[in-house]
Amino acid sequence: MRIMDNSPINVPAVGRLVTEQYAVGQFADCCLYLLPSNANAIASKAKEAFEWLFESSDRRSYVNHYDFEALENMPALDNHPTLNSAIEEAKCSFIMPLYTPHQSSKQYLLVHSEDEDLRKSFALMVYTSERISKHSVKELIRQYALNETDAFCNMFDETVDFNKFLKNYIVNKASTAVNPNFGMRPSMPTIRKALDIEGDVTFRKKSEMIDRMKENILKYRKTKDTKADAELSYILDGIDVETLLTFLSKLPKPQIEKFCDVANPQKQAEESKMTFEVKYVGASDSLDSTDGKYRLFLQKDLDQIQVHFKRKDTFVLYLIYLIDKLRNETVDSIEIKNMKNQFIQLYEETYPGDDGCSRFDSMVKRVDEKGNPRQAQIKHCYADIRESVGDACEKMREPSAPFVLRDAHDHLFVLKEKIKIDENLLKLYC
Repeated sequence: MRIMDNSPINVPAVGRLVTEQYAVGQFADCCLYLLPSNANAIASKAKEAFEWLFESSDRRSYVNHYDFEALENMPALDNHPTLNSAIEEAKCSFIMPLYTPHQSSKQYLLVHSEDEDLRKSFALMVYTSERISKHSVKELIRQYALNETDAFCNMFDETVDFNKFLKNYIVNKASTAVNPNFGMRPSMPTIRKALDIEGDVTFRKKSEMIDRMKENILKYRKTKDTKADAELSYILDGIDVETLLTFLSKLPKPQIEKFCDVANPQKQAEESKMTFEVKYVGASDSLDSTDGKYRLFLQKDLDQIQVHFKRKDTFVLYLIYLIDKLRNETVDSIEIKNMKNQFIQLYEETYPGDDGCSRFDSMVKRVDEKGNPRQAQIKHCYADIRESVGDACEKMREPSAPFVLRDAHDHLFVLKEKIKIDENLLKLYC
């Protein structure tokens, strides 16, 4: 266990950090995954420890949203040899993908924990995740400030509550032992030294820093002045989490991509040699109960692999996105609830004898037969896409980000010229 004030950002408080070039498509950011080799022994205790952690803390103080999942099977990691080897070497029980929007590479936190240490281990994993994510978000905002100074200053004036900012000290007082600060006061000796600061920063000093913020940014761009850089860092560290996330949502992606090495699924899709083909296979001779008359195959060079979905409705849902991408020059999020007729036609053609209407209703409805609220099954379809298509991309040694769907607001980045779909299915889709 390592708790730090001023340690390098790549030193975790617990476990080991591993960096890969691409994200693992089957994993979601900030989901704490229990690996299958340990699942039977500690799954219930791990779930309880995870729930305890977030019942004991204010989620509004976190940059990230956290989930827990006990994996039934280990996802394919053919395209991530470093991560695969590290998991075996560390004999870890948990893995968490970290959210680092300022870079295209992906970091994973690997941790081994015994039953009695689960609460402490999870708290330190979240602490590490929050520390690294906040640093990454602030670095993204900092780069935007240095490259688009006028736009940043305008955004700062529109977004930041001036009085709230001035009233808060940058070194926030710790709250509880399960807060992301975990009872610590993050110190900033380097920044304070550069600013010639002793003790607390007064209201007046903070106000003066805000007034000369643009001047300092321009000075740093021209001369790399260390004091100007320190003041900018001080201001960014003084922004509360809620405002920080608002800032992040307002950053224009095209400009960010010019000066930050952020993950770009469109570019990855353009560089990919892989094609997507939905073709007629006929009567199923497969042991997989979700295989129908039509199946999805990925092909690259001489290699070909079938995508095996866990759910029949997932295949049809993914097919709808592929057809939409194939037929349109520009695409946007699809309102699946408005695609009932298309879904039924495609479903019953792929799975003769099955009731496409009832399957669609089961997928999208948020109430059961008795009118009781329930979670729509479509969430599980998107998780199936992430896992099934992600697994296939791994085996083809391709990044999966352009080809998976995280949720209903997402779409595919695969190029339309790399999609082939049987004509019978295209005729049914209208």
